[in-house]
Amino acid sequence: MSTYFRKISANQKVWGAIGGIIITGTVFKVTYFRYCREIMIEQADKSHLTATEHYREAKEFAKWSAKDRAEKRAELPPLTPEQKEQMKAYLQLMQEYHAFNPDSDLDPVTGKPRS
Repeated sequence: MSTYFRKISANQKVWGAIGGIIITGTVFKVTYFRYCREIMIEQADKSHLTATEHYREAKEFAKWSAKDRAEKRAELPPLTPEQKEQMKAYLQLMQEYHAFNPDSDLDPVTGKPRS
């Protein structure tokens, strides 16, 4: 083996060292990126599980809230003529506000968001 190293020139030794450094760097880089990938996948899984749980809770709350609102609306007495007039006046006021307010994001005629 030692005769083999004596036959290698200095230039070949330098190129061999450079090649060894490149191979070592490549192995390190691949290992490091695989490690980072595993960590990111684990964090994404945890985040997804948390988000899924929050979404499920939000859906349950929305169902409960809709049911609760429907029950409360059913218990309300109908509007009196005076209350209907007050509601009309309020809606007219809001329509005018959105018609003349340049910062309003609602269309004054339809009441839907402006496009």
